Amino acid sequence: MIKVQNLNKTFGDLTVLKSISFEVAASEIVVIIGPSGTGKSTLLRCLNYLETPTAGTIQVGNVQVETESATGKQITELRKQSSFVFQNYSLFANKTALQNVAESLITVWKEPKADALQHAEKILRQVGLGDKLEHYPSQLSGGQQQRVGIARAMACKGEVIFFDEPTSALDPEWVDEVLAVMKQLAQQKQTMVVVTHEMQFAREVADRVIFMEGGNIVEQGTPKQIFENPQHQRTREFVARSTKSPVSALDSSML
Repeated sequence: MIKVQNLNKTFGDLTVLKSISFEVAASEIVVIIGPSGTGKSTLLRCLNYLETPTAGTIQVGNVQVETESATGKQITELRKQSSFVFQNYSLFANKTALQNVAESLITVWKEPKADALQHAEKILRQVGLGDKLEHYPSQLSGGQQQRVGIARAMACKGEVIFFDEPTSALDPEWVDEVLAVMKQLAQQKQTMVVVTHEMQFAREVADRVIFMEGGNIVEQGTPKQIFENPQHQRTREFVARSTKSPVSALDSSML
């Protein structure tokens, strides 16, 4: 499904990704965790050329790209293999929820407009937004906007959906409704690669968890292995910090 070999990304003198290699099987849910600024989002953005990789090989579905010699046509075909859910929604403000979801069906997949709108409506109903079809993003809550974003990704017909911290911009009250839609996709065997700080989601839904730091994959394994028996010291430290409850993280003198 996905095969990444020796992927590198530099910004000037700064190396953000350092020879990253990993694979994702069809129907697998891979969750990427790690400290902020460690290259997780950059990795996702490189996989469908929202960022241009510096070196390496990317294969998604039946499309393989050698990044140092990729043509525009190859990049377009690679992008068609996946869809992307952004942390800041990235919806068209001047289009309704229905129009946002139908847009790629019309412009990329060349579906007749009537068919695309019907298809988009079906997907929006699947994510619980059947009563919001004609609402504009400004009329929707953050959680509803992100569900529109997920519906748009579902409509793109890609082999895999990339999620870049899909709950990080949400108020706590809206997080669960977005995670519920993602869990529904997992039950439907949708291949997903998810960058998130939601450790409980990673425990419950992931088939495999990748821990990144400093532009490297430090460790990967099942949720049980990573959260209960991590082998690398940095993984142990990160898991210990990220799974502390707010109260236990406070200094006892403050209680």
